[in-house]
Formats: sequence, C-alpha cells, structure tokens
Amino acid sequence: MSKTGRRILQVSAVVLVLGAVGLAWILRMGPSGDETGETARPVRTAVPRETDLEETIEAWGNLKSADQVTILPKVSGTVTTLMAEVGDQVTAGQVLAEIDREAYRLDYERAEASRSATESTWQRLNRLYASGSAAEQDWENARAAFRAAEARAATAALLYDWTLVSSPTGGVVLIRHVNTGSLVAPDAGTPLFTVGSLDNLELEVSLPESRYPAFAGEDLPDVSLTSKAFPGVRMDGRIRSVAPWIDPVTRSFKVICEVSSTEDRLRPGMLVSADFIVNRLQDVKVLPSSALAAGRYLWGMDEEYRAFRIELEHPRIIGDLVLVPDDLPLGMFITEGQHFLKEGDLLHPLNGGSGE
Repeated sequence: MSKTGRRILQVSAVVLVLGAVGLAWILRMGPSGDETGETARPVRTAVPRETDLEETIEAWGNLKSADQVTILPKVSGTVTTLMAEVGDQVTAGQVLAEIDREAYRLDYERAEASRSATESTWQRLNRLYASGSAAEQDWENARAAFRAAEARAATAALLYDWTLVSSPTGGVVLIRHVNTGSLVAPDAGTPLFTVGSLDNLELEVSLPESRYPAFAGEDLPDVSLTSKAFPGVRMDGRIRSVAPWIDPVTRSFKVICEVSSTEDRLRPGMLVSADFIVNRLQDVKVLPSSALAAGRYLWGMDEEYRAFRIELEHPRIIGDLVLVPDDLPLGMFITEGQHFLKEGDLLHPLNGGSGE
C-alpha cells in the first residue's frame, strides 16, 4: 500500500474513534439538542432516597435557675453592710445585707415603752374592774389602748428585724445589685441580690401559636438541648410545663423545660437551643429542599429527557429535605435549573442523569 493510502487509513481510524467517543458521551450525558435545533436546558437531577427523619421545632432561650429568687428590701434606708458577694454559697435564712438600723431601733424602743406603760395600766384597771372598783368604760379603754400599743410594738419589731436582709432560699449569689451606701426602698423595686441553684436549671422558650397542637396532648415531645458554649454537646431535657394560654400580643405560648445534664459548667443566663421532636418518620422518600420550586412544585425528567411538573398540595419540608409523596412516580427529579422551565422542555442533565 502506498504512503498516501496508509495516511488515509490512519485519518479514518482517528475519525471513527472520535466519533465513537462522542456518541458515547452523548448517550451518557443525554441530549443537548435535536434535529429541529432545540437547545436542551442544563439541569441537575436526583433520585428520591429513603431515610428515617425526626421532625423538630427549634427554639432559643436563656437558662435560669429553677429556684431563682430576687431579694427585695422590705424597709427603706441606706445599705450599711454587705455580707455576701457574687458566687458565694448561702443558706436559707442567712443574713446577706444590713440596712441602716438606728431609726428603726429607736422606733421599736419607743413602741415597746408605750406597750409596757399601757400594759401596766390595763393590768391595774383589770384588777379594779374584777373587784367592782372600776367602771366598765375605763376598763374597755385601757384594754383597747394596750392592744393598740402591743400592735405598734410588734410592727416596730418587725421593721427592725427587716433591716437585716436574709436569703429565703439556699443557693449561690448570682447577682449583687447594690453597693454599700445605696439607697433602697420597697416602692422603688430595687433588688439587693439574686440567689439561685446551679444544679436545678430550666429553660423557658416562646413558640408560635401555630405550633400549639403539638404540645396540647398528653404525650409531650421529647426535647434535646445544645449550648453555644459547648458546641457538639447535646443535653437531655424534659418538658415541665406548657402554658395553657396564648399571649394575644405576641401570638406565642411559653414552654418550660427541665435540664438534665452532666455538664456541670452550665450556668444561668447561657443561650441554649431546644429541639422539640414532634414527629418521627420511618422509610420516607426525600429530595433536597432545593428541588421544590415556587414552594409547591417538583420538576421531573421523563425517559425522553423532557420536563414535567408535579404540584404538591401540602409540601412538607424537614430541615433541608422535602418529603416525596408515595403516590408520585419514581424517576429523576430536578434539583437545580428548574425555576425557568416549561413542561416539555428538552433537558440536559449535567450529572449524566444518574441522580448522583
């Protein structure tokens, strides 16, 4: 064979190889057009997969001590002594602060002196009245004066005692609101201390009214808690109470959860996320939520690489997945590029139509 003939054979072989590769690529990748010149629209596809899902409601709130109390003054005056600092462990009845006592002490002594004097008068007239030597009116007046003086003395003693501010519960001093020299008064509502336990923590969150049905039955959702302070650490919780009413202003209701955790570094005030598990689904078919168009449509690709649209009456989205109803036909669904399609459009799956 001549040199020219061999070259022609070589060129022909190369052309055949390239043609075969191109045909294989077209068969694998799907059509990019047809004999009418129609351009195939590039899309990405996926096949629904089966999985188990937990449907959750997420809410955020701040931890607080379940037995946390804010201690307010019961008398007015200047704080003269502080006997506890933030972080101190205190017991119920322990004195934490003293309000200037001098004026209250003098009031108590005057009231006690008056009580003692009226008591003597009452006892004297009581003996005379018993022997018939005193008028009944004088006896009644002496008795009334004594009882009034006794009440004034008891009130003065109580106010004097209240100048020593004690903790109504045991726990840790979480906040000290005043300094020595601060002027406090019951009407002003100025707190002195906030005391609470670090072991008995709870979380209060607000949820929208639309979520109330999931919390209205006897079987309350399980709850899992996470804290930004300890990323990746999940803590168990338990719903302690659900508010039986809806706030008409915020259209929300309150849920309080007990925190069951071995993480002893949790502190009141920490921001915590609560995931309420309201439904557990098994062996459901799902697609990425990106497959949903206009909030209610799924786009599919038929065997001829043509687009078709399915409308979902009530789409369910859990996390980043959309549930595929069991009665939908199996096949390829479009996850990217579906938003400007028309039914019947020719498609070109960029992932080869494999759904992967």
